[in-house]
Amino acid sequence: MRRSNNGLWWPGVTLFLALLLGPAGPAAAASPELRLSPNQVDIGTFFEGAAVKIEGTMPAGTTAVVEVVGSEATEHLLRKGRRGGLWMSVGEIQVHHAPSLYMLLSSAAKIPEFTGAATPWGFAALAKQVTFSGSLQPQEEDKFFQEFMGLKQGEKLYRVMPDALHTSAPQKGQVAFQGMLPLPAKVPPGQYKVRLAVVGQGRMLAHQDAVLTVKMVGFPATLSNLARQQGLLYGLVAVLIAIITGFIMGFLFKGKTAH
Repeated sequence: MRRSNNGLWWPGVTLFLALLLGPAGPAAAASPELRLSPNQVDIGTFFEGAAVKIEGTMPAGTTAVVEVVGSEATEHLLRKGRRGGLWMSVGEIQVHHAPSLYMLLSSAAKIPEFTGAATPWGFAALAKQVTFSGSLQPQEEDKFFQEFMGLKQGEKLYRVMPDALHTSAPQKGQVAFQGMLPLPAKVPPGQYKVRLAVVGQGRMLAHQDAVLTVKMVGFPATLSNLARQQGLLYGLVAVLIAIITGFIMGFLFKGKTAH
């Protein structure tokens, strides 16, 4: 072995650098990858939902969390109540900072949580983000949040799906994962942020972002453009469609009754 002028062995220098840099672990491995297939979903006349394939890689020994978030918009909901023994609208409630779509998928049987810090995803995180105004008292907000979440889950626009990402055996320190993102029939058009978070040791080690586009095409796109640009013409077309649909349904039911 070669000895330096100051009497230190070169292997000692190598050991010092190894201790300084620290052991190679999940955080030091290759960056995670995230892929969507397709990365654009078209809403046509007979759209009934779609499935988007999510796949990618992450360091071995970590957990993948994929969060899909739509844009925020104020929603206006009518509040029902009893007046004179009858159920009727008793006011309007505005919902603020609620995403149009919220999906959470994980490779673990339980959605990971952070250690010593607030977990940035899940329904608990949404509860801190969403606010209300209008016809309700401050003490009613928790109850109304639960009702709002029930509404969104019933429409399949808000979902938390543990164990929805399936992993393969580690290869060269990396693990591949894949799963399916179920988009419901009521998914609104827009740009959706998709984030893969790699979690280990109770914290986020790395992340990778992608964009999912949902776009109206064909006849629905034409109606949407009419509604925005030519409201009167859109109203006439809507009435015409309702008349034609009613005529067709009446003809079909009449035909069944004749038999």
